[in-house]
Amino acid sequence: MEKFILVIVDHDKKQFHVEAEATEELNYEERVQEAKDNGRDVGAFRSRLDTVEKTIDAAGHEYKGYSHSEVSPV
Repeated sequence: MEKFILVIVDHDKKQFHVEAEATEELNYEERVQEAKDNGRDVGAFRSRLDTVEKTIDAAGHEYKGYSHSEVSPV
């Protein structure tokens, strides 16, 4: 089971969440699509960076005005 760092962006709430140990089995992509189907403006992508800290810092720069959330929006 491959683990990866996943960034979930909630444009409605202007927040992003970094999931440190995401796996395909956790179905984040499906959860994001379900939220979109329900009218939410959310997205997700895998981080290319090697640590959660670097990913949070980069996402904070990319999504100016957004806050980091410890809780996943999906």
